[in-house]
Amino acid sequence: MAIVTCPYCGGRISSLMKSCPHCKEELDDLSPEDRERLQSERWKEKLFRASQLSFLALALLLFGAIWWWFDGPTGWDLPPPLGGVLLVFFGAVLYVSARAWTFWLKLGRNRPTTRR
Repeated sequence: MAIVTCPYCGGRISSLMKSCPHCKEELDDLSPEDRERLQSERWKEKLFRASQLSFLALALLLFGAIWWWFDGPTGWDLPPPLGGVLLVFFGAVLYVSARAWTFWLKLGRNRPTTRR
């Protein structure tokens, strides 16, 4: 008996289970190729989410910078508007987090295994 991940939901389950207790999907009908395909699709979905999150973060950062620029009469005026600074800050933190998540997903140990 080994602990494996469910190809449907990613939950940790026993290799002897007939169905996943987390998502209630049947595991008996899956061939090893189908399991690998589902794990690969799940990994690609996570990678897509990470890239979309980084695009959202860049949009927040850009919108905050534009807000800061157009708030005052002289451009990058001090003190900056609170809303613009918050958007720039959260956009920067979210962008760094999303890029770290993308990097972590692309590490060799986190990629789905493929048979050759």
